[in-house]
Amino acid sequence: MAKNKYDFIKELLDDKKLNQSQRERILALASKEISLEGSLEERVQKIEEIIYNQSNETRVLQTEKLSKSEGLSLPKYIDPYHLYKFLFEYNQNPVLRSTCHDIDSEELKKINEYCESESYDFKKHRKNIIEAFIEHEKKFFAPGKAKALIRGYLTGKDYKGNPLKKGWSFTDEIKINWSSDKLFEWVTKNPNTPPNLNENIAADQEIELFNIEPQIDSPITNEPIQSFTQLVLHFKNLFHLKSGSQGLRAILERVNSMEKWNEKVEFDIPNKDFPNNLEHFTDVDKLVTAYDSLLRLIIQQHQRDERPKVKLRLYQESQKVYLSIHHLNGQYNKTVQNCIDRPHGRDYKNLISLKINGLCNLYLKADFGNQEFATINLWNGKELEAQKLNRFIGVEHILEFPKIKES
Repeated sequence: MAKNKYDFIKELLDDKKLNQSQRERILALASKEISLEGSLEERVQKIEEIIYNQSNETRVLQTEKLSKSEGLSLPKYIDPYHLYKFLFEYNQNPVLRSTCHDIDSEELKKINEYCESESYDFKKHRKNIIEAFIEHEKKFFAPGKAKALIRGYLTGKDYKGNPLKKGWSFTDEIKINWSSDKLFEWVTKNPNTPPNLNENIAADQEIELFNIEPQIDSPITNEPIQSFTQLVLHFKNLFHLKSGSQGLRAILERVNSMEKWNEKVEFDIPNKDFPNNLEHFTDVDKLVTAYDSLLRLIIQQHQRDERPKVKLRLYQESQKVYLSIHHLNGQYNKTVQNCIDRPHGRDYKNLISLKINGLCNLYLKADFGNQEFATINLWNGKELEAQKLNRFIGVEHILEFPKIKES
């Protein structure tokens, strides 16, 4: 189905004059070429998502190259729930989960069962993985960057089927993937061994794992990636926040150290405000860059001689995870009304367009001066509004990561 047909369908559905019956007839015709299920609203959204994804992956790198001085127009809102659902279900899929965990004896039995093999067969395993991902892409929507990263990790190709020139990981340009020629060479020499075999099992059986040269240091954990097993665990860390060195507190503390934010900002990160057992599926790399941008914004807007004081909190309420970046000794430099009238200046436009949209929702809670205190929904897919507060100290940016789809 050509792209212009998708555009034509979308134009028809956008027509306000259509009644429900007419929309249903259009969707019935479209369903001959698109797998559409669910309510009318869900099917309309499915068509929009297909249209978006066709062009999004080719736009990602071009958009990121735009000069910040030019500014960006705000994109179509993407509900961050989709990203969570896409990554969560990927991790739960019995076939796909084998690409984000090391393989122990129990997992190996499961792989052999769905591959219908008595012993491990890499070609059958990989074939099942690719087929499962194709079905996963059809079933769940996600922003183009997330899909592109996983597709590159599994196939070494983009959505058009062209080999990736720089690798599948946007930050460290990792080229080794599940379809690499070098990996196939290793598998040929080790025919009954999964390339991401558990390191303890490999040591006991004296199996030399596939080595990655030159060595890569993980931008998430700062730990070396020397084998394919470690690469698989690194891939998992790119979208799964968990405890220990993969916890968000540990990640942000490493960012503060590497970027030397500790020299410019006085941080307060209480242990009680970063629960060690809070897990979430999201684009960790994108989250880190959003955090980095907000710190730059805080430093830029800080107007006192003393260093900005920033308190960080991570918490969950109902089915939503929140990251709070609270500038304690700051004050917002616009009135509430000005913020409502013109909320998205150049800095916010770039932040929302390149990092926030599809990752999380964004709220601003602040002291606006002149005894004005309010919370404003800067980006959550809804019309901007200010909720007045009796009192508030500083400027707080709240990143909201929903685990459920709002009705």
